[in-house]
Amino acid sequence: MKLRIMNETGHTELEVSSAEMIEQIAEHPTHWVYVNGDMVSRENITNIDWSTVDNVNLVPAIVGGC
Repeated sequence: MKLRIMNETGHTELEVSSAEMIEQIAEHPTHWVYVNGDMVSRENITNIDWSTVDNVNLVPAIVGGC
């Protein structure tokens, strides 16, 4: 699977296994998780059928307001 980890300087792309994907998600606790383009809550990560996943984006959470 392709993993893209976004940050303030750009992004990093990796090819990872499902175990590595779960590890990376855990290592980025403040990032939002997008699986195949759909935002997924962290509570549902364990319910994902990783064999159907092509890509995951980890995106820093955006805080709005003034």
